Amino acid sequence: MAVRRATVIQSLSIALIVFVMLTFVLAVTTYLFFKQKFDAEDATRSAETKMAEATAGEAKAREELAALQQVVGAGGEGAESGGDLQSKLNDEFSDIEEGQRNYSGVVRTLQESLAKQSEDLKKAEADKLAAEKSKQEALESEAKKQAELEEQVKAKEAVAVELKQQFDEDRAKHEALAKRLADKQKEALARSERLDLLVAEIAKGEPLLPPARQARFKAQEAEGRIGLLFDELRDREKQIAQQNTVLSELRVADKSLQEMVLAATPKDDRIDGFDGRILSINEVDRSVLIDVGSTQGLRPGLVLNVYEPGDERPQIAANKAVVEVVAVESGALARARIRRASTRNPILPGDRVATSLWSPRTSFEAVVVGFVQVDADEASDQDRLQELIERVGGRVEQLVSSSTTMIVDAGPPRTIGSGTERAAGWRPADETRRDKQLKEARRLGIRIVGLDAFLEMLGLDRDSLDSNRLIHAGDQAAPPARSGGVAY
Repeated sequence: MAVRRATVIQSLSIALIVFVMLTFVLAVTTYLFFKQKFDAEDATRSAETKMAEATAGEAKAREELAALQQVVGAGGEGAESGGDLQSKLNDEFSDIEEGQRNYSGVVRTLQESLAKQSEDLKKAEADKLAAEKSKQEALESEAKKQAELEEQVKAKEAVAVELKQQFDEDRAKHEALAKRLADKQKEALARSERLDLLVAEIAKGEPLLPPARQARFKAQEAEGRIGLLFDELRDREKQIAQQNTVLSELRVADKSLQEMVLAATPKDDRIDGFDGRILSINEVDRSVLIDVGSTQGLRPGLVLNVYEPGDERPQIAANKAVVEVVAVESGALARARIRRASTRNPILPGDRVATSLWSPRTSFEAVVVGFVQVDADEASDQDRLQELIERVGGRVEQLVSSSTTMIVDAGPPRTIGSGTERAAGWRPADETRRDKQLKEARRLGIRIVGLDAFLEMLGLDRDSLDSNRLIHAGDQAAPPARSGGVAY
């Protein structure tokens, strides 16, 4: 459109020049024509010549005009006058005001349009340069970001390679661990199968136990059942050793005679063995330090008899002193206060101590039969006696078994009034139970002691008890001093 406008302007400029020239020529021609007319004959030839020249010029002008009209688009068939040019201008430049639809107006309008288009072109070129600059900056920024992203990608790839390597190492470790665990699981399953077989074999030992232990055997797991079986074996071994000792001394071969001798042999006249030895004596606080090997199950309040170290199984009544445990100082040592000692035969380091109520690593188990009465009233003191037994670390069972350490026979209740009435709560079934338990104890060779002897083992004396109650554990009184002894 801009090229067309420039071409139109150029064509109009040429047409204007031609038009001016034609006008001038026509004026000159007219002047000469009238001059020739007045000059008559002198100017005829010159006029004719000039006329011819004017005609030629007019023809040329018409040709130029036609060419101009053709250039500006106003030419065509029948286009031979300026009116046709004006009509063409009106048709071609209808968007220009009517008063401006002439050569000058069209040229001015076209010049203004060209100027505006030039300005728009310059602005477009400036915008283009700015856009190209922004594009270049954007490209540079994108290139920079691309470079940064490539660096980040490289770093991520390096981290990924490192993580993959670590993952491969961890997977190898996991597979090795899984293999070890699988092997251990297989081994554990095999051991579990063997353990199940062992538990089944252990369960077969129930008939070998006495009734009291059979009840406990059923309530125990496999390890507890093994402990009960070992306790039974140890008790039987101890019983066999005792019986063999008696039999070897008597040299008795007849079985019935052996049983009669065992049943008649007193079980409470000698101690079963020593439980520890005196290490040192503290004369300031009248206490002794005792080595018992293991203080497991040993509790303060337990009374120990002191014996000369020469006799391995002295008579129970042959003790030279009595001490009471007041503190456990270590896994093997205990501190005891002197409750009774002799000035003529004092306690010396190396003396042995013994009690029937406790043994190292062995629990004391007692069965109480009969009607327990330690005071003048008719009520039973069974519960208080059980408290005293538990105080020294023992326990009370209802039935005699091979694990029973001692059976305490309190005897039948004392008669009331005329001597035929018994205490309330005592039934014939209780007497039957007492006889049955004593018979079982004699059969198993378990030591049987009376209530008074047992109270003396606990460090109690019936005469020192209140007439209306059994003394509490903290109210123990020392037994009376024997001949030649001094009570502390």
